[in-house]
Amino acid sequence: MNNLPEGWTINDDRLVQKFKFKTFSDAISFMVRCSFESEKLDHHPEWKNIYNTVWVELTTHDSGGITQKDYELARVFQETFKKFGST
Repeated sequence: MNNLPEGWTINDDRLVQKFKFKTFSDAISFMVRCSFESEKLDHHPEWKNIYNTVWVELTTHDSGGITQKDYELARVFQETFKKFGST
């Protein structure tokens, strides 16, 4: 597998990351944009949002753990996050 994208860690066979934004609107916009990319890759995150923070967990349930799909989606999320900036 590839190296972890910046800021991501592995926990219980999942790639995990917490993204913090300036505003709630930025956090939701990030999630919407990432949802389109997730659909394109036919791979979907487990995630939650509270105010300006988004927690993401990626795993491939069919394979029982982390696969290349998870690394690809993590990179997409990381690139999308760079467009929004952090707090």
